[in-house]
Amino acid sequence: MSVHEPLVRFLGTLRTAGVRISVSEGLDAMATAEVLGYSDRQTLKDALGLALAKSLEEKVLFEDCFDNYFRRDEFRPRTESEDEKQDGAEGAESELGQMMLSGDGAALAQAMEAAANQVGISQIRIFTQVNLYTRRIMEQMGLDAMEGEIASQRRIGTPQSNQRADVLDQARDDLREEVRNFVARQLDVFARGETDRLRDSFLREMRLGNLGPRDKARMRVIVKQIARRLATRHARVLKKKRKGQLDVRRTIRKNLPNDGVLFKTAFRFKKIDRPKIIAICDVSGSVAASAEFLLLFLWSLREVLAGVRAYAFSSDIADVTDILSRQDEEEATKTILRTIGFGSTNYGRALDTFRKNWMHMVDRKTTVIILGDGRGNRTEARADIVREISERAKRLIWLNPEPRQVWGTGDSDMPRYRPYCHLAKVTNTVKHLEEVVSDLLEADRHG
Repeated sequence: MSVHEPLVRFLGTLRTAGVRISVSEGLDAMATAEVLGYSDRQTLKDALGLALAKSLEEKVLFEDCFDNYFRRDEFRPRTESEDEKQDGAEGAESELGQMMLSGDGAALAQAMEAAANQVGISQIRIFTQVNLYTRRIMEQMGLDAMEGEIASQRRIGTPQSNQRADVLDQARDDLREEVRNFVARQLDVFARGETDRLRDSFLREMRLGNLGPRDKARMRVIVKQIARRLATRHARVLKKKRKGQLDVRRTIRKNLPNDGVLFKTAFRFKKIDRPKIIAICDVSGSVAASAEFLLLFLWSLREVLAGVRAYAFSSDIADVTDILSRQDEEEATKTILRTIGFGSTNYGRALDTFRKNWMHMVDRKTTVIILGDGRGNRTEARADIVREISERAKRLIWLNPEPRQVWGTGDSDMPRYRPYCHLAKVTNTVKHLEEVVSDLLEADRHG
């Protein structure tokens, strides 16, 4: 086993738990462990903590992961009655039997850890695997030979052989309990975060309207994580593309004082406009959850967007940009829903107010996103205003939480709005929102 293998596995458990570790930070951790070694666990813990844990939350995760991962418990000492029985069990034939009856807890713990590495304990992920790995570790330690010896002593049938079989039998049960406890601890180490990932994967595809309070709290975390990932990826690409192509003429001209030796280079810089977003969100009861998470998504991305202005409506529309700017994203969305949301929807009135007050903000650099089900309770639809927005904007995207097959049924005016949309898409999960925002950033990246 490589000297760095325990640390590599530890870094994997940290990432699984939610600690962000870059390649360079991982290399720093390896260099630290190489200098300090593993004998002084507290010193190693302090040093690795400085190298790997950046935030208060990550420091808590690091402490917990380190204590669980590097914890080594010796086997419990045998009881006096067992020690007395050991006199009748001297000369155990199997190596595991001899080890168990010797009472050397440190050696047994070391053998168990070595066996666990051999069977791949780091791959354990779910509770139902505990018994499987317990059996595999015991087999790797020599269980078959020990059980064969127990059976052999039973067949002999003398009082001394039966006593020896009883002692070995009890030692096997003790071993099973110790190994099972060890495996349970390894599950906590290596599967940390796995349950959250499975739940997060499920939540990403869950209809936003069906979320309970606890799921909503987790979903806000998921949305911020997705937004941070998209922002990082988009910012990295913009930085690369801004460099542009080599400008040969300017490079030669710049180096004339150097007798033509090209010490300095010049590039043609390409201007890349960041997306400018106007979001118009229906926050009536039927679609409030989708609007809440769209606003959270867009506001978390404002570092890579030229500007985000947000408008919310039910019976009438209001500019909520200042609310989102002044308050934490989560508190802001709650305020918006509390003050504007859950009213009787009137698309015609909301669109008319938008045209009177804010239509001048829509230009050829603007992407307008309308989120709503298009159901105005049989009020005037004002599709003409949607057409005007479409003609003025770079693109108009309509996100509808309802299935496409019900567009146009009942009081739905989607067939009137849809012809003026560059894109009209069913959007009722966080996965849908991620796809839309990712496509939006990708489209602006390519001009």
